[in-house]
Amino acid sequence: MGKQWQLLVSLFVLIAVFSSAKANTTAMGLTLGKTTLQQFIKAYPTAQHEGRSKWSDGDIFSIPNNELGLEGAKNNAVIFNKSGRITAIMLELDKHRFDEVESMLEHKYVAVKKQISFAGDKYAKYQNENDLIELDAPYLSSVMKLTYSEQLFQEAWLKKSAEEFSRR
Repeated sequence: MGKQWQLLVSLFVLIAVFSSAKANTTAMGLTLGKTTLQQFIKAYPTAQHEGRSKWSDGDIFSIPNNELGLEGAKNNAVIFNKSGRITAIMLELDKHRFDEVESMLEHKYVAVKKQISFAGDKYAKYQNENDLIELDAPYLSSVMKLTYSEQLFQEAWLKKSAEEFSRR
């Protein structure tokens, strides 16, 4: 009987490990590449339309910070692609929560890069299949930026930023 329980527990652990490794990238109940504009508006009816993204050619919305359910939320943007699906979620949070947020990300995603100094800038980058998650807390800032984005959005952002820089 003891070996059966051990085998059963091991099976559950393996299922949990493999299912979490293949899990979608989700923040605030919104899933990159999956959540549609209609689903978003139903979940956040008071969200404000902020314009169109020059990186994804999709709509940009902001959610009232008090509706996010996140302590220390200062600013946010939810960016859609041309197909009307979420391609990026950007949040600004109080920087004092860096360790807590970084620990949560560490347990959920694969770390790609970490530069966390005791006194100075703090940065961590994670990957979940084709999605990137970045946590950036500049030393002299009171806020940190947490960005969830599809790799296609990141590539478009880098390309357009380089084009703008070369025009200067």
